[in-house]
Amino acid sequence: MTRAGFLALLACVHMADFCASNAHAAPTATEKVQAALEAWLRDRSSAEKVTGIAAYISFGDPGPAIEAFAGKTGKAADDPPVDQDTLFHMGSTSKSFAAAVILKLEAAGKLSLEDTVGKWLPAYPAWKDVSIKRLLNMTSGIPNYSETATISHTWAQEPNRDLTAEELVKIAYPTGSNDLPVTKGYHYSNTNYILAGMIAAKAAGKPYRDLVHELVIEPVGLYSTFYENGTYPASVTKRLAHGYFDNKACADYQPADCKESWNLPIVGRDVRGASLSWAQAAGGAISSARDVNRWARAIFSGRVVPARQQAEWLQMVSMKTGQPIADVSAANPQAFALGLGRAVLGPLGAQWFYEGVTLGYRTLYVWFAKDNIMISVQTNSQPNAGTDKLNEAVIALYDIVKRDAIAK
Repeated sequence: MTRAGFLALLACVHMADFCASNAHAAPTATEKVQAALEAWLRDRSSAEKVTGIAAYISFGDPGPAIEAFAGKTGKAADDPPVDQDTLFHMGSTSKSFAAAVILKLEAAGKLSLEDTVGKWLPAYPAWKDVSIKRLLNMTSGIPNYSETATISHTWAQEPNRDLTAEELVKIAYPTGSNDLPVTKGYHYSNTNYILAGMIAAKAAGKPYRDLVHELVIEPVGLYSTFYENGTYPASVTKRLAHGYFDNKACADYQPADCKESWNLPIVGRDVRGASLSWAQAAGGAISSARDVNRWARAIFSGRVVPARQQAEWLQMVSMKTGQPIADVSAANPQAFALGLGRAVLGPLGAQWFYEGVTLGYRTLYVWFAKDNIMISVQTNSQPNAGTDKLNEAVIALYDIVKRDAIAK
């Protein structure tokens, strides 16, 4: 769930064609999508340490859709194939849950985006003037707890420990010694969303976990989406694909000349059974490709919050300058809204998208608004830095369905 993970989609935007040729009858779009997933998995399984991939392509709401799966849920010989029942971590794609909760509470008069951390969480005076809006659009300057030695040690030595939101914030809070660097402009920090979840819980008078279920999961009908602040029940984890961590990159707060990552002890580990409490409102949800697709469509169709809050949700800041912008452009090709990303994706133009990454999973969606096409894909690893090509699967699928639409 790092900034690098969020930007992975931008690494490659060329049109990829993975379609298998058929000497007989012309394959259908569904058959081409299936072949593309299988080809991507064959091509990327070794480099990205993945065993399976799921995809969902929708063309309306309600409307036709294509659902496809390739590979298995894990490395063991008896692991079942990925199918409609398989779940993956959403990672930071579920930051939009926190944004939705905050915006719904604002619409109900419980809080305002202009409220400050100091108003709701006075225990953190160093951040007292930071607004909720700046938390959600990543311009707060607050350091990122998930890039610290403390959290890396927890992942390695206490993977089943259920951390509280307060414990996560404490990792990043300045104490006068060994303080983390404060930034200006845009800076991706998961601490922002932990604080936002805490504010939502205080304003509503109920746990953030309950707010996600009541304001997001249930109203939108996300029947294969789950959120817990701590350990998930067996009924959910047994549906999870195995998740493999293979990222040897140094953490952001390691020295520039770092030779060995703090996370090296967990390289090669299957994190399926580990606690997701380290992510919480910053990206701790679990879902399916179908539900991710349904949720993203609900956001961009304006069905989640009232019009005023919808406009606030889509307000962007440049990831280059941290300043508000009306839209992405050649000068500002990457932008962040409230738990949403937008970028100029080469020849594909400006699109809304997000890639969420946890220790062993990736979830990516791209909203091709002009074509009314939403594509979501999920797979089961955090690969080594520079090897994430999940975006190529999305581009291949878009190429297929776009060509099919033109042919018709």
